[in-house]
Amino acid sequence: MSAPHALAVRPGDAPARGPLGAAVVCFDDWAGTPGVHLLYADLDLADRARLHADLGAEAEGTDDDALVVAAIRTWGDDAPDRLGGTFAYAAWDGARQAVVGAVDGLGLQPLGVAETPGGLVIGGDVRAVLAADGVPDDLDEGALAAALLDAAFKPAAVGRTFLRAIRALPPAHRLVADGTGVLTARYWRPETTPVRHFRGIEACGAALRTLLREVTAEAIDDAEPGTVGVHLSAGIDSTAPAPGTPPAPDQARVLAVADRWGMDVVWCPPTPDDALAGLSMDATREPTTMWTPEAPVRRAAAERGIRLMLSGWGGDEAISFSGRGLVGPHLLRTGRWGPLIAFALADPRAALQRYRASPIRRARLTAHPPLDVMREAALRGEHATFARPDLLRRADLPESLPKPVGDPRAYLAWLLHRGHLGQRTAAWAQVGTPLGLRYRYPLLDRRVLTFALSLPPEAWLTRRRLRRWPLREATAGLV
Repeated sequence: MSAPHALAVRPGDAPARGPLGAAVVCFDDWAGTPGVHLLYADLDLADRARLHADLGAEAEGTDDDALVVAAIRTWGDDAPDRLGGTFAYAAWDGARQAVVGAVDGLGLQPLGVAETPGGLVIGGDVRAVLAADGVPDDLDEGALAAALLDAAFKPAAVGRTFLRAIRALPPAHRLVADGTGVLTARYWRPETTPVRHFRGIEACGAALRTLLREVTAEAIDDAEPGTVGVHLSAGIDSTAPAPGTPPAPDQARVLAVADRWGMDVVWCPPTPDDALAGLSMDATREPTTMWTPEAPVRRAAAERGIRLMLSGWGGDEAISFSGRGLVGPHLLRTGRWGPLIAFALADPRAALQRYRASPIRRARLTAHPPLDVMREAALRGEHATFARPDLLRRADLPESLPKPVGDPRAYLAWLLHRGHLGQRTAAWAQVGTPLGLRYRYPLLDRRVLTFALSLPPEAWLTRRRLRRWPLREATAGLV
């Protein structure tokens, strides 16, 4: 099936499959059932060699289903934190007589949950959950008002969708559900990653290059030759302008990289029909994110037999983090002046320019008020929004994630919490599945994220007026 659908799953049934499926689960059907049984699965695990070694004899099978079942049986609540890759799953845990589930650390595979009398509906697509009997489609006015107030608001980051009856499991969360309700808990906090130290940026780049080779090789290991495509965007997400249209430097970079590795470039400019199709969709339940620029990419991929698309989506939130102007002030406040002195001596003019610009940069980074403050400003006519005043007044606004100020590592972790990464990957998976197209994101592999989060702040310092030095060192001579 390629359309969103819901399936009743009873003991002995195969799990419902994501991202377009949903499992309808009745607790009475499962009461007394022993063991672990998958109910819903949207799995694309990575780092399997390590997982097999950790599970030992418990890993009775080699496919992702068997590995997840073994992980739940072996580690219980700790299972999602031990898995690699992207995943969203729900399973019956006979030891607890409850449904357990989880999504990966960034929520790259979505999981929506609706409670029904005597059971649950669990699936990756809101439309699939709605396809089950007894799930109402009333709008969540609070989530809708929040999105109209703040374009950066993503409902899944706070456990909501645009429909009141369907909750989203936030990134890095697990759930336990029985007849008494659904409980959720976070299992991974990026901000707690220990800091490691390198002997200079060159050593950092060498270690990162080894890691990137490993995760990229794994990402294409099961792909047939000639079926892998790559987004080469040069800073323009998902696509790049065709030759003859600005900005010319982006085209030159794309062509240079493709020539270096002997790849064919397919330019995929969107059409007016693509824009019209995206604008005509119902954003409360359909995968509209990046629809216009990505639609021609999907078409071109399908025409050429591409089945796996590698994307660099998420790089700015991880290993190509720019520092966002926070590194220098943070080092200054914490008394780590050595890297700053070296930077100033190497390029005094650039150091002076950055010092003068720092108040403006800090103001820009902190200028993101909470949703309730935006609401009051909108009601006074001081904040532009499409939301009607009556909707704003009655809406139960969710709590927004406060933006940290000052610490670049905390800011990097905040970027990973925002939910925008999962929103795009979910949309691409939902529209790619009917075409037999799947996406993988090597730069968002948990191992790469951990590496990025473990770097000391000085790794992100500007050098020779250029930023993103960990990735520059890792890819030196490659791009």
